[in-house]
Amino acid sequence: MKYEYIAAGNVMLDTVRFADGKESAREHIGGPSTFAYAGIKLFTDKVMQVSNVGADYATLFDPWMEKNGVERAGFKVKCDHCNHSFLVYNEDGTYGSDPTVERFRDDWIQDFGYMKTSPEEIGEWTAKGGVKGIYLAQNVDRVFWKKLSEIKKRDGFKMMWEMESPSSYKKYMDDVKMAMEISDIFSINIQEARTLFDCESEEECIENLQAMPTAFTLFRVGKKGLYAVTPDECYFLPSAPVDREIDPTGCGNTSTGSALYAYCEGYDPLMIGIMANVGAAQNIRNYGVIPDFAAVRDAAFSQANELYKEYSRKYGVK
Repeated sequence: MKYEYIAAGNVMLDTVRFADGKESAREHIGGPSTFAYAGIKLFTDKVMQVSNVGADYATLFDPWMEKNGVERAGFKVKCDHCNHSFLVYNEDGTYGSDPTVERFRDDWIQDFGYMKTSPEEIGEWTAKGGVKGIYLAQNVDRVFWKKLSEIKKRDGFKMMWEMESPSSYKKYMDDVKMAMEISDIFSINIQEARTLFDCESEEECIENLQAMPTAFTLFRVGKKGLYAVTPDECYFLPSAPVDREIDPTGCGNTSTGSALYAYCEGYDPLMIGIMANVGAAQNIRNYGVIPDFAAVRDAAFSQANELYKEYSRKYGVK
């Protein structure tokens, strides 16, 4: 199969505990690139993941990959353990790590970039031709972005950048703009936007985002939903209706992957935001990543089309 999309970056194995004390009974597949892969895979099979992993990834990943026809070639085993994430959710939906859990030593290695996906590892696959879009959660390291820019110019794909939180501070603004100029579309959440622009309200964040050098921003505001933002337009889209809410982990990454797909397929900003919300709605129905893409793909497209009819009337989009 010829792959048109690549989700690149970190893999994690997640254990979660919620504010009411409920917790997942076991570890689940996670990480930014895995959830973003799911957001793309929800709408097309022409996607692969390019990630560095631990040898222990196979226990959880192999059955999921077998069931969903996931290409394994983009995974490289770099060390003993994947990064294991122990998430604790607060009442307001924010989260942190559980400091009482002893971490694998490879988690420390991960913190120092040992398992980061490099531009060269991405370029290995984009050089084969035919890639429309790349997802990447990444910081603002200038050497990294210069290398990636050269590969992007060579291979001609579109780039979705999801900002990593440590880069989301005003003192890094010049570096952020540099990375945005290399990217085509951008994804950021409300906490990151507040620290990046040193402001509080959503309105201020949107005003600042519209002045940034990018064609489209997916501005995620948690459980409320998201804003689809362009330099000239802004659409607020409440979270898509869902029959059950199990685990919000990875909803932002999943929505970002879906937005990349929608952007590269030529949908308008309103539909990009809607498809992003639909991706998040499918993700929140499970612990970890979406377990069976074929079972929900038709429903996802159908929900996106119905929501587009509703919101295009509301916003007067033709």
